[in-house]
Amino acid sequence: MKAAISRKIVKNWANFPQIEAEIAHPESPEQLSELCRQWPQFIARGNGKCYGDAALSPRICSTLAFKKILDFDAQNGILECEAGVLLSELLPTIVAAGWFFHVTPGIKAITVGGAIASDVHGKNHPEKVCFSQWLLSFELMQSDGSVLRCSRTENAELFYDTCGGMGWTGVILSARFQLMPLKSVRMQQKTRRFNNFEALFAAMEAPQDWPYAAAWIDMASGGSRYGRGAVFFAKHIENADAKLEYPKSNTISVPFYAPSWLLNRFSMQLYNTRYFAKNADRDFETDIDSYFYPLDRLLHWNRLYGKKGFVQYQFCVPQAHAFQGLKAVLNYLKNAPDTPFLTVLKKHGPRPAEFRNSFPVEGYSLAMDFPKTRHIFQTVRALDDILTPLGAKIYLTKDACSAPEMAHIDPRRFGADKFFSLLKGRLLAP
Repeated sequence: MKAAISRKIVKNWANFPQIEAEIAHPESPEQLSELCRQWPQFIARGNGKCYGDAALSPRICSTLAFKKILDFDAQNGILECEAGVLLSELLPTIVAAGWFFHVTPGIKAITVGGAIASDVHGKNHPEKVCFSQWLLSFELMQSDGSVLRCSRTENAELFYDTCGGMGWTGVILSARFQLMPLKSVRMQQKTRRFNNFEALFAAMEAPQDWPYAAAWIDMASGGSRYGRGAVFFAKHIENADAKLEYPKSNTISVPFYAPSWLLNRFSMQLYNTRYFAKNADRDFETDIDSYFYPLDRLLHWNRLYGKKGFVQYQFCVPQAHAFQGLKAVLNYLKNAPDTPFLTVLKKHGPRPAEFRNSFPVEGYSLAMDFPKTRHIFQTVRALDDILTPLGAKIYLTKDACSAPEMAHIDPRRFGADKFFSLLKGRLLAP
């Protein structure tokens, strides 16, 4: 039996860009292997939570049918599963056994295969680096339908190329990775609020015994309020829980696409003013779901940007130029026609040289969500021009329109063109 194929409009989480594509839904490695032999080009796609033009192509192979947990060594915290399993589907099982992810992004409805292809990072990069740091091995289907096992010692070059390789090396079938011991589902959180960017940056730079940290910056309010924000530090509570159970958070859903005028400078200022007031200095306990995945409590939040979608611009600037680069971006956007609705700052540690495709470098990343306006492409190019001389790079998993030189990656070195996405085509365009 061949894989079912449908045709429809496909878009990722930012709802921009959109493409009409053929989508294959293989349910077995045999069906996937046949697809590799028959289709001249395609890209594998998980749950579509990447942004921009990653995992979009005229032909797409869905991995969502590959959802099995293949092996779980609960004593040593080693899990093997198929690539289409969502992190959210693993959490109840691993937490109940006393384990958690060493590295997790800010949403949990992503596939394991997507986590590897994007080499996702979290709020603890200086201590734990990226998802790939804890990856033991994976199975990869190549362009001819054959399967290779890849690890640091077996097909090592392919292993490192696939981590952060945006799906250009093949289709990840399954993965085996190390988990982190967990004694409690509770977290200790420290929130510190700052009236200007300089003070906030100094707090991020200061030595901390808090392994997790991320900051929010108000870039919608004007005057002296511009650049203020809050830093959210956290660490795991080590007291053993009588019973480990993954906490369930209440969710609400955005039921329809908001009108295009909803997110304007006034409404964004109002939201940021309220958010700043809410996050006064305090120390408190929370749970792992609330700290790591706050966005997951608002289902379909991408609809708030309307049917036109949004563009996230997330860059990482090396430590030597971090403050200079961040300040230059803030200064430019203060009077630019586009205003980011949400802005998140993270600190990053050194990147192991072998993980050459990983996004973070030692320094700082800033992620900004912009409503898609008629000016946004000019704004992105202006930001590219500011940051390129500083050695900054863009996060390809979130990118939609940055200049190719911001990628710091050459898609041509990945060999066969079998695994092709709009992102790859854009980076190769003259």
